[in-house]
Amino acid sequence: MVYRFLRLFGLSLLLLTNVWAQDDDFDGPAPREKMVQKIEDLRKMRLLDVLNLQGDQVEIFFASYNRLQRIVLSARRTIERNTIELREATSSQSDDATLKAKTESVLAAMRGLEDAVNRRHAELRPLLSAKQYAAYIAFEARFQEELTRLIMQRARKSR
Repeated sequence: MVYRFLRLFGLSLLLLTNVWAQDDDFDGPAPREKMVQKIEDLRKMRLLDVLNLQGDQVEIFFASYNRLQRIVLSARRTIERNTIELREATSSQSDDATLKAKTESVLAAMRGLEDAVNRRHAELRPLLSAKQYAAYIAFEARFQEELTRLIMQRARKSR
């Protein structure tokens, strides 16, 4: 089990570093989208390992998960777009009404992301056993932290 995790972990790091090594300019959408896709692939590989899904349960779970995750990612992109607009409005000395409207759009997008995540959790719950659901929630709560740690470790090794 540990060996399998380490293999998946190493493969995932290799995939992530390949994205960064191919293009150091993250201004364009293509490299960023590749990076997001690699992170999502890592997330799915880790979920397979953590949840220990069997047979048809894999297909049923990921059919729902992929659909719901697309909604979450779309909500994140909405936050990014709205935040860029807010920063531009702030730096261009826009009037208070414009700043207030842009701020509210960012806050609404943040609520939309929270709703999408909560919906994903609620819709996946009946597909998993109590133990699997607990492992899923723990995984989701710590995934970003683990990803950051992996990236930092990789950066230290490449120095």
